[in-house]
Amino acid sequence: MPLICFFGPDGSGKTTLAKALARELKARGFKVSISWMRGTHTLASLLARFLSRLAIFRGADNPYYGISIPNNMKRIWQLIEFTSILPILFIRFIMPRFLGYIVVAERYLPDFLVWVTLTTRSTDYLTSLEAKFILALSMKADVKVYVTASETELVRRRCGEVDREFLKRQLKLYDNVAGSIGAYKIDTTERDVEKTLDYLLKLINWRSWKRVYVL
Repeated sequence: MPLICFFGPDGSGKTTLAKALARELKARGFKVSISWMRGTHTLASLLARFLSRLAIFRGADNPYYGISIPNNMKRIWQLIEFTSILPILFIRFIMPRFLGYIVVAERYLPDFLVWVTLTTRSTDYLTSLEAKFILALSMKADVKVYVTASETELVRRRCGEVDREFLKRQLKLYDNVAGSIGAYKIDTTERDVEKTLDYLLKLINWRSWKRVYVL
């Protein structure tokens, strides 16, 4: 079954668009599962909570847990993050497709790559073996959609609660990853949900799926 993945910065409209697309596909007779992949997962998440209590790890690189990984531990942490997403990938994305569901991912592997690169402040992470593997896997998604908006609009949607420098680096990384995997780019700055969904449905050619996947 097809995998449709959305990725992009917080506030861009990924979740809203994913839910709207899922409703539309269900109305057209498809079985649909909405899945997501956060920046820090399972083992990594538990470790981050613990490390936030230790002075040596306190910092602002990871805004959710208030930690910064020391330089001599960054590579280990990146591997922990990678290992932590593997069960998520299987349970939420691979298994539902075998069970006959179209999977609509409101966050996916490109978000993970951007997250790890940002929170470890590692400019060369995208050249690592696991990052190359993730990029290759991302390319296999049937539809890849990079959802974004202008910097000013993203700040407004998040009520100003965003570090501008962090956002600039994030947008640059997303642009690079989107180009690497050949994703569609949808800018929601001046588009409402209805117009964006209509545009998306024209891109994904869902009619060809109906002949193949719906009895």
